[in-house]
Amino acid sequence: MAARRWLAGLAAPVMAGAVLLCTAGTASAITTHDVDFLNRLRGLGFTWPTPQEDADVVNMGHQVCIDRWNGFSQDALAQDVHSNLGPKGVNFADATAMINLSEEMFCPYH
Repeated sequence: MAARRWLAGLAAPVMAGAVLLCTAGTASAITTHDVDFLNRLRGLGFTWPTPQEDADVVNMGHQVCIDRWNGFSQDALAQDVHSNLGPKGVNFADATAMINLSEEMFCPYH
């Protein structure tokens, strides 16, 4: 049982590191799956000023998975997303919708 806890404690940092390594060279490369995510967000009513922000929005979607993997609650994630996007008009309901879509499309355990 102790070995399982040790392994579980090691898994989160290893996964986060792997994501960072895998996305470091392609941080601004938008895949067709990412475009689908962006289009579905727009369908939910999300807007952002410039196409240059597409990569930032996609990265935020992937960050939701990393945070969820590390034990963040839905409320903590909504507060985090809202603190970043609130000044751009995103309310808590919108933040929750973005989190749900991010989990649906990017999180491997869903």
